[in-house]
Amino acid sequence: QDGCHNHIRVLLPRDARTLFVCGTNAFNPVCRTYQALTLQQEGEELPGQARCPFDARQSIAATFADDSLYSATVADFQASDAVIYRSMRGPALRSIKYSSRWLREPHFIRAMPHGAHVYFFFREVAAELGLPGKVPVSRVGRVCRNDAGGSPRVLERRWTSFLKKRLQCAVPGDVPFHFDVLEAVTAPHTLHGQPAVLAVFGTQRNSIPGSAVCAFYLADVERAFEGPFADPRGAAAPWPPVPEGRVPRPRPGCCAGMGSAAAIVTSGDIPDETLSFAKEHPLLHGAVAPAGGRPLFTQTGTRLTQLAVDAGAGPRGNHTVLFVGSEDGRVLKVLTAARRHGDSEQHGDTAGPGDDGTEAVLLEEIRLYEAGRCRGPRGASRVLSLELHPEGRELFVAFSGCIVRLPLSRCAQHGQCRRSCLAARDPYCVWLPPGGCVPFSEDLPDGFEQDVEGSSGLTGTCPGKGAAG
Repeated sequence: QDGCHNHIRVLLPRDARTLFVCGTNAFNPVCRTYQALTLQQEGEELPGQARCPFDARQSIAATFADDSLYSATVADFQASDAVIYRSMRGPALRSIKYSSRWLREPHFIRAMPHGAHVYFFFREVAAELGLPGKVPVSRVGRVCRNDAGGSPRVLERRWTSFLKKRLQCAVPGDVPFHFDVLEAVTAPHTLHGQPAVLAVFGTQRNSIPGSAVCAFYLADVERAFEGPFADPRGAAAPWPPVPEGRVPRPRPGCCAGMGSAAAIVTSGDIPDETLSFAKEHPLLHGAVAPAGGRPLFTQTGTRLTQLAVDAGAGPRGNHTVLFVGSEDGRVLKVLTAARRHGDSEQHGDTAGPGDDGTEAVLLEEIRLYEAGRCRGPRGASRVLSLELHPEGRELFVAFSGCIVRLPLSRCAQHGQCRRSCLAARDPYCVWLPPGGCVPFSEDLPDGFEQDVEGSSGLTGTCPGKGAAG
């Protein structure tokens, strides 16, 4: 019965003044454009097929680039036709229909334009690992924004540039511990001066519950698409890399007018040999490694579901705070900071190869879900979405039955205890006599104290309620 409602699955700004909205419309998806200020409809209603799923439980990732809609979802009610689709401007293009080499039972997470490409983050059933059963892996795929489809002989009205590669999020060691299941991906943020996306990964459903947050520099992601192709060998054995001598030129997946295809005006002019190779070899060998070679943050015994990032926290806007939602209704507040000298020995944490000197500090663990105030179906405690509102200094947390507003700072819990306030290392809180521990704001007088780096070595709380220390 719930499926017969019109579940809004796509809500995107199309430009500065309009919104693009798609709903399931009782298993008959439709899309409309609205004025952002008045919510008045503009233009005609569009069919939602391949732009919006039929069922609210089916996944969707969508974005606008060059006034074209890029959508990744399923194009039929049975969810058998997974599709990456471009529409609304220029030639409509899609992925090959019913091709398990291109997409194999995917669950789409995020779509975003970056440079000459549009990237898609998703998880799907692996074909290349040679393992029995359905093993999910995490992927990043991309297409060229100037892709106009192939020739009348190969990939006509299909992507010529679609490639995908596995995303790796693992704790390094003699036997690395892998988090294989992608749950959420952020928009790009600046991390150590470089654009990066942050993502939540979980363990396989048949293993010990656990989750990790990994960051991926977009420059590393771009370079990964220049790596070797995987050679399809069926499901019985791992797929080896294709020898470079077998890869045609221009390189499959290149954008027309760029790289080895610089002399080609449009993708329809790419040689059939390259197009045929691209059609049969969309997967690249290997995986994209995370920034620093390891997760930013891990947690065992629970599954994390969503992520929001404040990359401009603190009085100088130079601290990064992660807000991570969980399956059981909690929000974890995590500071990513430069590792202090001696921390690896003190905490038993070994800095692995490529470690970028970043440590994660769990600032708070806040239980938000209350069954009596936020009723919903089974699994209603799962955090479905996190939306940061820096201007209001608040975080909106969405559950299936309600939305909760959470202040970014909860400084009052430290009261008049200077030691507790500074030891908390919270970028949103400062110590300001005689007011005590207060949220930072631009209009505070000079003379406040803060120790986000933990350089003072303060720990613990003051003896006695409300004592100063």
